Amino acid sequence: MNTIDLMIVGGYFGFILIAALIFKRFSKDSSGFIKGGGAMMWWMAGATAFMTQFSAWTFTGAAAKAYEDGLTVLFIFWGNAIGFFVAAWYFAGRFRQLRVDTPMEVIRQRFGKVSEQIFTWLQFPLTTFSIAIWLNGLAIFVSAVFGIELSVTIIGVGVIVTLISVAGGSWTVSATNVIQLILLMAITMVAGGYALYAAGGPAELVRDYPSTQVLGDSIQYWQIGLLWIFFMFTKQTISTNNAMTCYRFLVTVNEREARKAALVTGLLFVIGPVMWFVPPWVSATHGVDLAAIYPTLGNDANNAAYVYFVEHHMPNGVLGLILAAMIAATISPMTTALNRNAGIFVRNVYQSLINPNARDAQQLVVGKVVTVVNGVVAIWAALLFASMEEYSFFDLMMLFGALLQTPLAIPALLAVVVTRTPAWSGWATLLVGLMVSAFMQFVFEVNWLLPLFNAERFTGREAVDLMVIASLTAHIVITGGFFLLSSRFYRESHTQHHQALTHFVSNLATPISLDEEAAVDGRQGLYLGKLTQALGVGVGLLVFAPNLPFDRVAFLLIGGLIFTAGAGLRRPAPTRHSVTE
Repeated sequence: MNTIDLMIVGGYFGFILIAALIFKRFSKDSSGFIKGGGAMMWWMAGATAFMTQFSAWTFTGAAAKAYEDGLTVLFIFWGNAIGFFVAAWYFAGRFRQLRVDTPMEVIRQRFGKVSEQIFTWLQFPLTTFSIAIWLNGLAIFVSAVFGIELSVTIIGVGVIVTLISVAGGSWTVSATNVIQLILLMAITMVAGGYALYAAGGPAELVRDYPSTQVLGDSIQYWQIGLLWIFFMFTKQTISTNNAMTCYRFLVTVNEREARKAALVTGLLFVIGPVMWFVPPWVSATHGVDLAAIYPTLGNDANNAAYVYFVEHHMPNGVLGLILAAMIAATISPMTTALNRNAGIFVRNVYQSLINPNARDAQQLVVGKVVTVVNGVVAIWAALLFASMEEYSFFDLMMLFGALLQTPLAIPALLAVVVTRTPAWSGWATLLVGLMVSAFMQFVFEVNWLLPLFNAERFTGREAVDLMVIASLTAHIVITGGFFLLSSRFYRESHTQHHQALTHFVSNLATPISLDEEAAVDGRQGLYLGKLTQALGVGVGLLVFAPNLPFDRVAFLLIGGLIFTAGAGLRRPAPTRHSVTE
């Protein structure tokens, strides 16, 4: 990286912190810190929903898959699109109508306190170590490609993430997500356009790509490829629409705004990935030896397919913008995860178990303290991963996530679909799911499926894809089936939980009234619009960097797209309730 690239990354960090400080004033109480007081515009909720669905892996691991297997990678992200379209049709509005502050309140109302605490204490380490893994993954790539020390990236990005999250909670997280979304989309759209130009157009790109474009050359049986696509769509739909991820829709004014947020997120996931992966596709057509160019990445050299194109085909300074985009893609899910953990601790641990009569000011303080502690623990874990020559602990955490995620997600999704199941169905279904995960991880062998295809062996990719297919099938049939069968044991009662469940079902069926809607502060769009336009001007000024005249077009295009988006934000749609400066 040259001086211009480093200045761009430093300027990006400074800009994001300024935005966080500006939006700190919106967070005035614990509800504002946890979910923005339910007063955010749909496009802020949509930006958070979009930015939390990926990390720097999109431009490293996913770019490598695009480089190796062509269009296959698109189905992962189009699975997100389908998931959010399903959310817009059914789940987003229903979750918003529950009138809760945190995902665990959904679990408590639906299944009771036992399930609430089990889900809560399993979710904490899962989320915290996910943050550490994202940090460590970003640091490894940045170190190998850009020559920046692992610890510098981990501590620097970790501190920024913690400061954003603690400054104003959900408000600062969502506001910075909007800016980072606009920055990321503008940069990647222009980079994709440059790549198409370099390839000679879409037709030439398809013609010159060195392998089968749709499924890649490592699939012997097209049936496995089609099954993988179907189950990837299913997996992403489950991941998007369960109670554990419903926090993305709780910040909106009403269920209509929640559906709009989900719909726009789905549309972004249809369009964006196509342009994201043009650069690695073009890199594949050049037949370059990435392992020779990036030797420190070893067997993961293909992860640099996106960066290779930018480094060799775009002007100085764009590499810094791409690194900023990668960091933005990592910061967004991390800040959101810290904010979600803080909200869960305040509402579902502190207020539920420790201090039921806690004043709002106390809850706000606890939320900020938990955010700082959580951020420090995540940074420590990421540094621990980075210091290990043998990644046994890292692998253990990855395994922990693989074992837990689907068992947690299935009852959390079915909770709002089938409501007549007993209270124990929540934790019992989780237990069954854990047993299914353990069996699939430690006992099941992909080779058991060889007779189905009349095959002697599977390729490495086929084995991985079949493992995903088999595991998800087992969870849908056994874990999901157990939850549905538990409805046979449902009985009407007059217990406290039954009263909470009756309230839960009533809320699901009751639209949010105008009187319930929070007042929307019109300064959201005004402030973000001004900030984004300032960012656009700053990027546009890079035309004065020492580049060739033609190269300057990239900065004008990126800056122009960002500035135009800022102009749109300054004119938000009118709402019934509004607060203006």
